[in-house]
Amino acid sequence: MDIAHWQPCQLVAEQFGQGRVFLVGDAAHTMPPKLGLGVNTAIQSAQNLAWKLAAVLKGQASHDLLSTYQAERRPVGRLASEQSLVGPAAALLTKGSDDKLLPAGKRVPVFSLIAGYRYRSQAVLSQDVPPAYPAAQAGKDGVGGVEIELLEKPEALAGQPGTRVPHLWLEQGGQRVSTLDLFDGGFVLLAGPAGAPWQKAASGAALSLGIALSAYRVGADGDAVDLEDGWQTKMGVPAEGAVLVRPDGFVAWRTSILPTNPEPLLAQVLATILCRPNTVRDIATG
Repeated sequence: MDIAHWQPCQLVAEQFGQGRVFLVGDAAHTMPPKLGLGVNTAIQSAQNLAWKLAAVLKGQASHDLLSTYQAERRPVGRLASEQSLVGPAAALLTKGSDDKLLPAGKRVPVFSLIAGYRYRSQAVLSQDVPPAYPAAQAGKDGVGGVEIELLEKPEALAGQPGTRVPHLWLEQGGQRVSTLDLFDGGFVLLAGPAGAPWQKAASGAALSLGIALSAYRVGADGDAVDLEDGWQTKMGVPAEGAVLVRPDGFVAWRTSILPTNPEPLLAQVLATILCRPNTVRDIATG
């Protein structure tokens, strides 16, 4: 009988995608089973890639959108693999990279690894009005590129673009639901109590781009009643603002302004997130 001694191994692929090939799960990153980070990280990456592939295959997004998979998911995969070796397992490491995102041995909260991280890529917009569509850049991460930003507590999720959409208790159709229950695999626009024009603009913007976009107005008299009166606190925008959420449940964009005609702005935002050449002009912001 042969006996093989188990040794922990931490390896992360340099590229998560090349041409028509994309790596997910253990093919992209392998790590010891501590805290179940391998499974969680694999599922997160699959969800991130799935909606982007679907959008490209349906002709709703340009191929450039797929480059954001590397930019968004490799830093998270690297961090998870490093954290799986914090503690006693680190002394047994026989393979791995010396290129660390964090100082050796630094432990981060489990919340940060599961839900408390922030994406930085072309599929996330941080300004009210997006710039003209730029050429896609190869996704970088860690050293000399995009550094991973971590949130340590659930309350730190406040609608920041690139973070998971916050939980907020609502009432819809006489039932108590969470904002998280409003997502069904498509884009979702959440408008504030005074954001009725955003909700009206959603159908036209979606039609012009050929995508699915659900829209809800969150407020005392909205179609999703805000039971906590927590819109501004949780979403970080005033009553007339809006929050656009991607199919994977991450905030793609938010705005505090309400243009005279919000439909062209919303269409431009969606086109930019989908890495499509921008054909929307003369946006009114006043």
